[in-house]
Amino acid sequence: NSVALIPSASVGGGRLVLSPTGTLNDDTDDVRKYQEAVKAGVARAIEAGAKRPAVLLAQSPPAVGEVPDADFSRWIEVALLGALDASYVTLVVREHRQATQGAEAVLEKLSSIDLVVPGSVSAADLDKAAKRVKAIESGRRLAVVDMGYGDPERMTPYSCAEIIEAAVKAIPGIEYQEIKDLDVLRKEYPLLYNSARASLAEKKTWPCVVKLEYRSPEPAKVNEHLYVVGKGVTYDTGGITLKIGSAMRGMSRDKLGACGLAGFVLATGLIQEPGVNISCILAFERNSIGPNTLLPDEVVVSRAGVRVLINDTDAEGRLVMTDPVAECRERILAARAAGDKTRSVIYTAATLTGHVIRAYGWYGATVANGPARKGKYDQRLAVSGLAYGDPFENSIMRREDHSFVASKTDREDVYQCNGQPSTMTDRGHQYPAAFIIKASGLDKNSTKSGADAAIPFVHVDIAGSAEDGVEPGLGLCAITGSPVATFAGAF
Repeated sequence: NSVALIPSASVGGGRLVLSPTGTLNDDTDDVRKYQEAVKAGVARAIEAGAKRPAVLLAQSPPAVGEVPDADFSRWIEVALLGALDASYVTLVVREHRQATQGAEAVLEKLSSIDLVVPGSVSAADLDKAAKRVKAIESGRRLAVVDMGYGDPERMTPYSCAEIIEAAVKAIPGIEYQEIKDLDVLRKEYPLLYNSARASLAEKKTWPCVVKLEYRSPEPAKVNEHLYVVGKGVTYDTGGITLKIGSAMRGMSRDKLGACGLAGFVLATGLIQEPGVNISCILAFERNSIGPNTLLPDEVVVSRAGVRVLINDTDAEGRLVMTDPVAECRERILAARAAGDKTRSVIYTAATLTGHVIRAYGWYGATVANGPARKGKYDQRLAVSGLAYGDPFENSIMRREDHSFVASKTDREDVYQCNGQPSTMTDRGHQYPAAFIIKASGLDKNSTKSGADAAIPFVHVDIAGSAEDGVEPGLGLCAITGSPVATFAGAF
């Protein structure tokens, strides 16, 4: 039940750390037990002064099908990711140490990690696992953990863009583009621009859009084109609908959806995955409060020409993602019109609602439209998340989600939200997906539009899975790196 450090002359370094998984074959056991055990064991080894620990995975996982809701097929990768999680020194800590200690700063906890596995695992499988882990961990570290832990002054919209550009610029097949021109943002992304109006008082907090394009090194093998949109709110005050009490605490993490998708693109580029192309749009802003702030009762026209009645400026996440989703819709329809029949799907990823945590605890959830449900694009994430220790729940969109946001007057076309927190609203993490569908024009591409016009869409709410839910004293929760591994495993 606990990690033990045992002095032993028979092992290298004279120290043996025993880190138990506990049972692996009970009803609710899953691959996370390997991740947790390895992470705890490596952390204890580091505490004891180890620099080059060897991780021995002494127990193989249960047979396929033995545990009904578990998938141990990626157990070695999950274990390695746990070890790397325990060993990483984040960017904000490295920068502080360099500033205060100079050349003597310790920037890495470990110099290497050796891995010992049962003889039934082949060297070829180990090599493949190590390659995947290197790519996934690079995505988690550079794009999620480093940016995620940065405070709101260190990680402004422009700073996030700079870090992403530096991470991907040398990766074959990835093209980087950024949009900072306010006139362009006002025209092309009006919901993002208006949400960010109060932040325009300081240039350092101006919004920007980052675009990443990954193209397969083997075009003939491409079988699907992913369009992914991330919410990158570098700090969320709530705007004029101000977060009060302690509700604003931790809102520097409201960018983790965009960070996670950037990490996914980076990982895909490092692997040089041949079967997929990716178009990624990341919308970065600070939801500030000021004289020019967005106000409830305003009607803002989206990129798709849909009139949106603003009811709550603290529901900014759906605003910043909707116009990029409309752009993805336009691109998919244009590609089809030009004869490109490659399967296409749109995903959004965001720390969007507190409701998803009330519903599922510290797990992420998907909400899909009809074409995505038919193609099982939401279930694909659930299957991958189970294998990579990042389980997702599949929520179902219902007719009430659409009727809730449907306008009842001729003065607007859709309601952004109600005036209550999502945690106080029925179906509080499901209905925002219905809003995005209506305000982006995707309601014209539902199941009834036919196979040629239908566009699969999946909204992914990672408010529960992006952090571990454990507050260290008065500090903020640890960042998990979700959903990088889940997306990488699925595609």
